[in-house]
Amino acid sequence: MNNINFDALYPDVLGAITGGTRISIDQLQVALGIFPQRTYINQPVELVLILQNMVDQPMQVKVGIQTPTEDKKGRPVVMDLPKKTITLGLRAGEVGVLRIPVVPRPPTQAGNHFPVRVAVRYRTPKPGRRVRPFSGGPPPSILSISSFKLQVLRDVPFSAETWHHSTDVLTTYFDIAPRVMPDIGGDLKPRYESLWTHEELAGTRQKALARVEDARRVSTGLTRTNIYLPLRETIEERFAARGLPLHPGEAMAIAKMVTYTLDEGLELEQGFSVEDSQWFKTLCQVLAYDENLEDLNKGQLATQYLFEAALFDAIMLGFGVIEPRVNEDLGDTTERVQYANRVLSWMAGQGEPDLSYAYLPLIMGAILVNELANVKPENPWTMLELLREALRGRARLFTGEKVTIFNMTADLLELGEEMLRRARIPRA
Repeated sequence: MNNINFDALYPDVLGAITGGTRISIDQLQVALGIFPQRTYINQPVELVLILQNMVDQPMQVKVGIQTPTEDKKGRPVVMDLPKKTITLGLRAGEVGVLRIPVVPRPPTQAGNHFPVRVAVRYRTPKPGRRVRPFSGGPPPSILSISSFKLQVLRDVPFSAETWHHSTDVLTTYFDIAPRVMPDIGGDLKPRYESLWTHEELAGTRQKALARVEDARRVSTGLTRTNIYLPLRETIEERFAARGLPLHPGEAMAIAKMVTYTLDEGLELEQGFSVEDSQWFKTLCQVLAYDENLEDLNKGQLATQYLFEAALFDAIMLGFGVIEPRVNEDLGDTTERVQYANRVLSWMAGQGEPDLSYAYLPLIMGAILVNELANVKPENPWTMLELLREALRGRARLFTGEKVTIFNMTADLLELGEEMLRRARIPRA
């Protein structure tokens, strides 16, 4: 069984440290923290910047630090730091942490909420291929640092606050207590430490392969009954949070398509397999990260650890399901992967909402697998009736090229109703 074609996914080291807090700057993900959050005059705080390279190219990163020159009352503020600009290199796919000491000096006065702004810029020698999904990927089973150092990093409060909605200027804050400590002197130096490199990928793969059988066993519990309702709630929340609140019928449909993908869809539909899916590889790496997650509630497992991977697979499966039933060119595999990544990029916070992301192919595919993914006591007619209602309400939003998506959905609704009539499923 361990001879299956298993390409390990690059892990989300940043997310394992910050709990998911991140800013995506296209091909680089970052998170900024400060520790401690309260200090004295002449005592340092430390900026902690996590850098996660998302592509297979080396990256030169330039970090600029801006400290305040006066406080809220207009009194002078002096901050000592190693350099105002720091340049460092990241290898392909590397994750690391940059620590920068900052020391308040006299005549700075005590106060709260002193801001520090950190600008992050990068460049690569040539365009890179993405090696991590936009959500970051599965948690890491191997790191270049000890578990003690990992816990120290996790104790740092990280934030994703940007300055004036900029995507590459982060802001953090600290307080200064009313006490002046002796100036102990010493050189202030920035420190960079690598947390994960491409060299760890082989070990990551071996650890994941060792959990394949466990993942197979766990996956049998990802049934419609266990995961549909948690997925539906998560889909409603995630789409609304990104500026695209869903009609109840739309949320039901997308949840059914993702449920079908995790339950039996990859086995029933031609040209797909569980072992090749993003969600199964993610599950293997999740279990390699923490074997206790095997006992996690299956709905929580699906929504907390497998959601983004399952959504990617559901988009790919949805294209496969609707392709024989529509007369439109849906693109080749490469184009479908690019589209799926665009949807996940939007879900992760990049780009504007687009109604197409809900309908093509997730809602369309759900119409065709409606009965197969249905969870009793829900009647499969209910989803189709609610989708008709949603489509009437959305009609004015389908303009330009999106009219094609509207017409495809309307045609598939006719087909979906005919499929239920042929199966002699009565309306509620």
